[in-house]
Amino acid sequence: MMLARRDLLALGTGTLVLGSGLRLALADDKVIVLGVSIPLSGPAAPTGITTQRTLEHAFELINAKGIMIGGDRYTIRPQFYDNKYIPAEAVAIVEKMLADNVHFLFSSGSGNSVPVVGKTTEAKVLQMSGASGKEHLTGPKFPYSFRVQPTNETAYAVYPWIKQTYPEVKRVAHMNPSDEAGYTESEDRRMISEKNGFTTVGNEYFKRGSTDMYPVATRLVALNPDMIDFGGTIGRDQGLAVKALRELGYKGKILLGYSDAKSFVDIAGADAAEGTILFDTLAEPQNAGQKELYDWWIKTYGPPFPSYAFLMWDWPFMFADALRKAQSTDPVKVAEAMRTITYHGIFGEERFGMKSVYGIDSSLTRDIPMSVIKGGKPVFLATVPWPAGV
Repeated sequence: MMLARRDLLALGTGTLVLGSGLRLALADDKVIVLGVSIPLSGPAAPTGITTQRTLEHAFELINAKGIMIGGDRYTIRPQFYDNKYIPAEAVAIVEKMLADNVHFLFSSGSGNSVPVVGKTTEAKVLQMSGASGKEHLTGPKFPYSFRVQPTNETAYAVYPWIKQTYPEVKRVAHMNPSDEAGYTESEDRRMISEKNGFTTVGNEYFKRGSTDMYPVATRLVALNPDMIDFGGTIGRDQGLAVKALRELGYKGKILLGYSDAKSFVDIAGADAAEGTILFDTLAEPQNAGQKELYDWWIKTYGPPFPSYAFLMWDWPFMFADALRKAQSTDPVKVAEAMRTITYHGIFGEERFGMKSVYGIDSSLTRDIPMSVIKGGKPVFLATVPWPAGV
């Protein structure tokens, strides 16, 4: 959807959540509407709220500069919707967007992204997702679908690092929600871990949002793994599962990601969370760009800083660069430009790649930060380079 500022109307749906901190565009600006479908309530709300606040700030900076296309100055207006991490809600949101002629979408979570990619592809909408999904979301049949956050693919970088850093880990069990994200994460992480010499001793599923994690924790403890990989487990489920595992006597390592560290520790308890390894989680700034984002958040919202904000920071700028390079608001042309961009962001050099895995360059590749919980707080461990050839 491209509108003059004076013509921009709020989209009429009960799930729309208007941002409060966005800089208004100039009267003569043309506006590109970006539909943002994220969980702002329910078990995954901490990541959704962090995403909204981070994107609002990113687009403030982008809009202050503007995007020149031909002789026209454009700004990007995100419209936020609460999908509650319920696929039916996500589908209804996208149907509303398509009816309103929105051409660009960001969605969070596989359960919200995979069910709509057929609709967005048919409508030639550029869909950017922070989600797992493999061939159900990424591939030549979905040329306008981009993964803007490394998810299950992080295992390509993480497992060689685990092998080197924790040589005592040999036996790995996997725990995932029984949905698209969980099945995808489980399949990839088992395959990649085994290629790196680890033995899979178990593969368990649970219902996302469950308040009783003791049944799955009991089965996992009985397997006696050296490490449990939580895969696509997110939000409250992480804390409840770790708490149950430790109460049942599990002493081994736990690997998880997609986490708001404070919420995780609050739910699991500091003692239970101690030693948990966090993949693709930057606990504390390591360079000037990361420090700038960190300082802005603390000044605006106060401590603690949610590490998930780092993961949502760079892709809006890559999207803006693609619009500039395409010199068009046509999603097809913007998608073509996205594949050619090399962006230097807070994680260093970033680009869309992984054609060797998915048959198309549309998954974000970059270095992967690793952290660990110590004394109830995340502490930086290492930055793992993206593996060559993947």
